[in-house]
Formats: sequence, structure tokens, C-alpha cells
Amino acid sequence: MGRYGRLLILLFLLMAPAFPVSARPSVSIIPFDQLAQPNQSVRLAARLVTGGLSFVRRPISGERIEFMLEGRSLGRTLTGGDGMAVKSFAPSKPGLYIITVRLVENPRYEADPAELYIACRKVSDPILPVALSSVQTPGNPTAIPFSAAPSSEAMPEAAKILSKLSKRYQLVYIDTGDETIGPDVKDWLARRDFPPAPLFVWALPGEAAGRVERFVERLRELRGDVWANIPAGITRSTADAEGLARMKIPVIVMAEEDDDIELPKTARKVTSWKAVPSLLK
Repeated sequence: MGRYGRLLILLFLLMAPAFPVSARPSVSIIPFDQLAQPNQSVRLAARLVTGGLSFVRRPISGERIEFMLEGRSLGRTLTGGDGMAVKSFAPSKPGLYIITVRLVENPRYEADPAELYIACRKVSDPILPVALSSVQTPGNPTAIPFSAAPSSEAMPEAAKILSKLSKRYQLVYIDTGDETIGPDVKDWLARRDFPPAPLFVWALPGEAAGRVERFVERLRELRGDVWANIPAGITRSTADAEGLARMKIPVIVMAEEDDDIELPKTARKVTSWKAVPSLLK
């Protein structure tokens, strides 16, 4: 064995105590947030996937998942071949329902519980989509290895202003990427005092044209046949701004002072979150 091989073994032995070995593999629960109307059934859905340092998350079938609200069980169900566990739930009144999703104790796997948000609103209540990019500082800092959490910091005043706006609008956070980043994104928002709201993670193509088309498709799915009251959207992406404009939704684009960007006619460029409330009046 060469010198570098011995060094690698030594490094592994030194780091081993930092990574305790569990008798059961650790897996992950990916919840899917929803919008709902009072007294109408909505789908509680979560996916069980392999966890740890896996680069490819594979679905896990045949495991029992339990949905709980304020310590009360809403029921248990088995995960299917795609790892999905689904239950019906009808919220009785407007508000944010935080559902705890947990893996029922078993000898095969262990998982941390996850939180699933159900925002129950009247159809007439306005919805404000907020792209995660608009609340993060610009740039591409180096991500933490093996972490799906956003590595940027929050834009000044973003959390404070969104907390005020949440009293007038139903906020909906939108991020792009693989669905497995959802729990980390929620944790990032919570640790920076952003108001809790449903998070939708959309896998969008990298090229601009394909991204716009897919963004519009997902936005239509989100709006459905009833959520027509979307007075504006907030983003940092020009492609997403184009998608919102195609849906005839006014858009606020967060940008840097010296950014030379081409925007749809209905878009308004701002450089600070302090300017946002006045554009929503």
C-alpha cells in the first residue's frame, strides 16, 4: 500500500467517530406542501427515499408513514413503488396547518420527521409567489459539501417585509432543483425568521426557453382552476419573470443596481426589499 493509501485510511479512522454507525440505515422524508380550501379534501403526500450521503435518492416502498396534526394522528399509509405515501385531509377553517410526517418505528430504517404545510384559504384571498432567489443575496458562493441547503444569506429586510405582507397575502415560496432539497430550504427560511408558508420545488430546465415553458406549466398547475387571485410574483430570474408575464401576472424582479437586464413590460425592477410593499398597493 502506498503512502497516500495509508494517509487515507488514517484520515478515515480519525473521522469515524464523527459519523456514528446506526444499526438501521437513515432515510429521508420529502413532504409536498399544498394549497387548500376550507372543508374540501386535499392530498397529504410525502415521499420516502434513501438518505445519508447518497447522490441518487431511490424511493423506498412498503413502509408505513403516519401524518399527525398537533399530536393527533390523521392516519397511516404504506409507501408505494415510487416511495409516495398519500392520505386525504379536509381542513375545516382557513389557516396554516403544519402536518408532522413520520416513519412508523420499524427494524429496517430510521428517519427524522418532516413538516408538511397546508395553507387553507378562501378562493378570493390573494396569493403571492416568492422565488427563493429573490430573498437570497446574489452570487454563487461555494455550497457546503453534501448539503442541499442554500448557501447564500438572506437579503436585508426580506424576512421582515414578507412577515408584514403575509398578513395580506398567502405567501408561496418557489425554488428550483430536485424535490429532495425541500426540507433544507424550509430550515434555511425558518432559521432566518421568514414567515412559514408552503414551498414548491420545481425541476426546471437550464436553457431559458425550456425553463419559461416549464415554469408556466407548473404555475398553471399551482393556480389550477380556482386560485386566480395572484396579484403579483417576486423573483430574481428573468426567465421566471417572462413566465409570470405570459400568465398576465405583474412581476417584481429583484436585481442589482448595475444589472442591465431585459424585462417584460409588466415587470418592475427593484434593488431593495424596502421598495416591494409600495408596488403591491
